Amino acid sequence: METNPSFRTPKAGRHLAEKQRRQKQKGLYAQLASLVEKKKSSVLDLLDQATNYIKQLEKHINELKARMDSLQVPVEIAVKESETLLEINIVCGSENKKLKMHKVIQILEEEGAEVVSASFSTVDLKIYHTILCKAFLRRLGMDTIMVQQRLKNFISGTG
Repeated sequence: METNPSFRTPKAGRHLAEKQRRQKQKGLYAQLASLVEKKKSSVLDLLDQATNYIKQLEKHINELKARMDSLQVPVEIAVKESETLLEINIVCGSENKKLKMHKVIQILEEEGAEVVSASFSTVDLKIYHTILCKAFLRRLGMDTIMVQQRLKNFISGTG
């Protein structure tokens, strides 16, 4: 009985394709082992280690995202006016820690204020600035809304 070569070719092609698939899979496992593994282990252990490592990375990414979100605290500016003083409270995140106080004082002076005292404190990731001012000319006073708007524009980078 004669065998037809056309019947053997598909089978040989499948064997060759399967051999290439196994070689590729072996190469990918070796690559994965070089990234994850500390010691020689089975493929199942390697996959388990890789899974745990990926979970650790995801947890770390989520922690970093949460930290980044907490650093981006919106700037809050409150201006309180009394008979003799103007109290300005600025709360910002640590990304604004290089707040140029000389520029803040310049804005206040341009609006007719004389700075009496200025202080700041840091709590967690927020920085609290308190500035006490009095009007150069008490009878003219100061436009507190304008002061607040100019400070907001300066701190947010639009002014």
